[in-house]
Amino acid sequence: MARLIDQSTGEERQLLKAVTLIGRAEYCDLCLPERIVSREHARICRRLTGYYVEDLGSTHGTRVNDVRIRRRAKLHDGDLLTVALVPAEPHTSSGVRSPHTDTTTGSQRTPLPSRDLPGPSGVRMGGSFIFRK
Repeated sequence: MARLIDQSTGEERQLLKAVTLIGRAEYCDLCLPERIVSREHARICRRLTGYYVEDLGSTHGTRVNDVRIRRRAKLHDGDLLTVALVPAEPHTSSGVRSPHTDTTTGSQRTPLPSRDLPGPSGVRMGGSFIFRK
């Protein structure tokens, strides 16, 4: 049976259904609660010829082996599936920017940490999984 291995936790998730829905919504088979993940982000379909992943028009995309998919893509053993990847560039189309620091007064305030800002690695992602047959 095919499965996804979560890169951050090592947890294995069996792909038991013919269609596995990935998204932020609670009813999804694989729920990723991060805000950058769309409610219904992607789906994995089991066919006679193998497993396929399809992005469902998400804002931040779905990638297979670091390549953003535009259509359905076949999954092979060992493929890296990334859900909702946002680069750390300050003026990307995702609208992710560093917080503004007010420089009009002599005292500068340190901005509070935000979950929407890129982490130390420079990117944010909803989830990263290894596909195994």
